[in-house]
Amino acid sequence: MHGTPLPAHLAGPPLSDREAIADACYRAFASIDHVDKELLLSSVTPDVHTDIANKICHGADELLTKVWDNVSHHLDTVHYLTNMRVSVDTATTARVTFAAMAMHCRLGKGYEPGPNKFSTGAIYNCDAVKLDDVWRLKMMKSNHVWGDGDPSIMAGESQES
Repeated sequence: MHGTPLPAHLAGPPLSDREAIADACYRAFASIDHVDKELLLSSVTPDVHTDIANKICHGADELLTKVWDNVSHHLDTVHYLTNMRVSVDTATTARVTFAAMAMHCRLGKGYEPGPNKFSTGAIYNCDAVKLDDVWRLKMMKSNHVWGDGDPSIMAGESQES
């Protein structure tokens, strides 16, 4: 585990819709870095559709088993989200785009030289909806534009030293 993330519902004044939509994106990626399943489930709808790095998932359960479990439990990660733009289209629907850089590393091998890392850069397009007064992602699509390092680590393969 990598520290304790802040909870899904933050203390303090309420977030604006734009801030809350951005927070849904941050929660989704922080859930991987902090290995926090509840944080992920707070950020997506049960019927979320994702197409991330050409892995298509229909629903939160499939996202957990096909992507999240593999990455969060088998790799050390840090995700950076930037250039976020949010369009609040109605009181309960929105669109968001952002750039993401993801650093993936074999567990515990971050400071070792060699083929232990894989980094990617992607542009995301997402749809968000407000359910029970919480903004969640309903659709996430990535366009990965670059990668650097050893992509085999994404399959959870171990490398003997």
